[in-house]
Amino acid sequence: MALLIGCLFILGAMNLPAAKAPLGQKQLEAQAELIVTGKVVAVESRVQKSRVERTFGIHRDKVYTLTIKVASISKGTGVKVDQEIRVVAWQPSVRIPPHPGLQGHDSIPGKGDTVKMYLKWNKAGKVWEPLPPNGIKIKKEAK
Repeated sequence: MALLIGCLFILGAMNLPAAKAPLGQKQLEAQAELIVTGKVVAVESRVQKSRVERTFGIHRDKVYTLTIKVASISKGTGVKVDQEIRVVAWQPSVRIPPHPGLQGHDSIPGKGDTVKMYLKWNKAGKVWEPLPPNGIKIKKEAK
């Protein structure tokens, strides 16, 4: 009984983040450093140890590297039309034990899809990252 009470106390004391609510249009535009529309020319994915989920257990994320050919720029500098940029997005793959928390990006586009992306620069990874959870808008899916 004491063990059960102790476990409940520890679980209650843990700071578990909740899933992030989608950002409104004004929030997306204000928080993004770069807003581009373009076509996905390549998609690569890999499963790796989660850099987001730090609680006890086995946690893996599916990380997507998207290559986007920029068609237009609504906000930001340093990128030109017709330039290809790398964008890294993620979604949880494995959570053992399951915990509430960040769920990555809502939608991951496929090759050939036309997208609008609200991006921030990740200095450490030297890549663009969409604002979570809804910084990727699929405008037109490839056939």
